[in-house]
Amino acid sequence: MKKDIEEIMLYYDRFVHIAEQISLDANHQIARLKGTVVADELASDFSEIGMAYARELLEEEWITREQFAIAESIDEMLAGMSDRNELWTEDALINAEEWENCRKKGDMLLKTLE
Repeated sequence: MKKDIEEIMLYYDRFVHIAEQISLDANHQIARLKGTVVADELASDFSEIGMAYARELLEEEWITREQFAIAESIDEMLAGMSDRNELWTEDALINAEEWENCRKKGDMLLKTLE
């Protein structure tokens, strides 16, 4: 069943916003999500909300299989980090290579969406 065009546009805009958020440098991520557990918020926004939008957008042919694959790879990176408590602090967000890799992939995704 095809979705309403305005609903799909909204999904797209929200997906782009979430991709932007994961791409920001750590200090901007911390500033944007002040008052939350920033690393947790970034991961849940991307994995729980962003990936749901990505699936809908792929189904509606608003993103390509390649764009979806980049999003999936970020989701897998975040999942792979989930058991490592030391990666879920603001210090880790700033200094850990794992978060930097997520930002780089997010930036790659964002460039394909613009």
